[in-house]
Amino acid sequence: MRPQLTTGYGKNPISLRDGASAIFRRRGLLLVTFLAVIVGTILVTLLLPNRYESRMKILVKNQRVDLAITPEATNGSNTPTIENEVSENQINSEIELLTSKDILTEIVKDTGLAKGETNLFGRPVPEAERVEKAANQLAKDLTINPVRKANIITVTYASNSPQVAAAVLKKLGDLYLEKHLKLNHPTGASDFFKDQAEDYGNQLKESEQRLSEFQQQNNLVVLSQQKELTLQKTAEAKTKMLDAEAALNEATHRIERVEQQLSMMPKRVITQSRQLPNQYSAERLNTMIVELQNKRTQLLTKFRPDDRLVREVDEQIRTTRDALNRAEQKTSVEEATDLNPLRQTLETELSRARLDQAGAKARRDTLTTQLGQYDASLKKLEGDTTRHDDLQRVKKEAEDNYQLYAKKREEARIADELDRQKITNVSIAEAAAVPQLPSSPNRPVNLLLGLFLAAFLSLGTVFTAEMLSDAVHTPRQLEALTGAMVLATVPEKSRRILLRNMQTQQMIEPQPRAKLLA
Repeated sequence: MRPQLTTGYGKNPISLRDGASAIFRRRGLLLVTFLAVIVGTILVTLLLPNRYESRMKILVKNQRVDLAITPEATNGSNTPTIENEVSENQINSEIELLTSKDILTEIVKDTGLAKGETNLFGRPVPEAERVEKAANQLAKDLTINPVRKANIITVTYASNSPQVAAAVLKKLGDLYLEKHLKLNHPTGASDFFKDQAEDYGNQLKESEQRLSEFQQQNNLVVLSQQKELTLQKTAEAKTKMLDAEAALNEATHRIERVEQQLSMMPKRVITQSRQLPNQYSAERLNTMIVELQNKRTQLLTKFRPDDRLVREVDEQIRTTRDALNRAEQKTSVEEATDLNPLRQTLETELSRARLDQAGAKARRDTLTTQLGQYDASLKKLEGDTTRHDDLQRVKKEAEDNYQLYAKKREEARIADELDRQKITNVSIAEAAAVPQLPSSPNRPVNLLLGLFLAAFLSLGTVFTAEMLSDAVHTPRQLEALTGAMVLATVPEKSRRILLRNMQTQQMIEPQPRAKLLA
């Protein structure tokens, strides 16, 4: 089955094979359309004014930490850290700052973009309206894009004049840097911190003077050390007091024990003791016995043994003998006494204990007096501590505030100097330059596109005309249109003769007819 191309506008299907013949048949239309488009493209390309594009690049970084106006002190641990990575919010903030209304208005005024215009009634447009309209147009003409994976913002602006394009971007960069500095570092911070530092410096001097006067009046050098020393002396005195009490009790108990021992101990003791027999009595009794025996002997010479006198003498002898026996059995004890040395030792110990007791009492009384003095000194120090701490706290607060604002004053001075040197977290990485070559129009590309457009439009015009035509040019079109098979075709010359005859004879019928073409 042959491929066919049909359209809804005409009734004649056109096959792709018939396209070349259709182009050949309508070569005049094709050529006219092609030339008209080419000529129009050339004219438009030549008449379009040159547009010069200037470009500026802005680098956003985090090398400078802006001064924070806060009453908080910043020490080594609280020093703000610098993050090298720039966030998307920062980039967007800088882009919004670049397109702020006041900056664009200032650029329009300085570069003369607001040209004189008249309204529909021929009256001049007010300057404020012209400036606002030009600022809105400038916001549309500015192209601001962040560079991917970089901390750079690219700003481009195109104008018919290369000098105007460069001047607009240069003015935009200057105004943007000034506004960035103004927003990130408020004015007056240096003077504020300087005044505060001077005020707190004066307060610090006054508090130091009051503290010195108080210390001199109360003889305070280092209150904490004095208080600690007094407490230490009090503790030592209490320890000594306890030792004195213990020594006194010990001496008292020792005196009681010694006195009790002395009450039971004799003053003298036997140093030597010996037993002696009763020699004097024995000798005397022996002498008496001898005398009595002699007397008995004499009596026996005169009397008989049983005589009374003899018996008396015998009785005396027996009695004397008994007395001698008793005297011989009895012994005498000879003893030597002396002062008791143990009692002397106890008496000496008693004297020593009484001396110790007196010393312990004296020591206790002295320590009691010292403890009273230490307690009074502690009470005085406690009373002075509150006032001293208040003065010390005022001095410390004034010192901290002075150091804080002195540091802030120095930071503000450094920030002001950085501002004067134009050292910020944004900088112009690439300044705007006057372009020498136009950025648009690109005439070679426009001509090439015009060539393709001319070819497309000319071909489209030919096929459109062919599809809108109701003429049949080939047997295949006739077969497709009528549904009947074509048995024969008439040559072009014969067709023309036949048509002339038919016109002459007026034999053309009103029914749908087909024009045969060779």
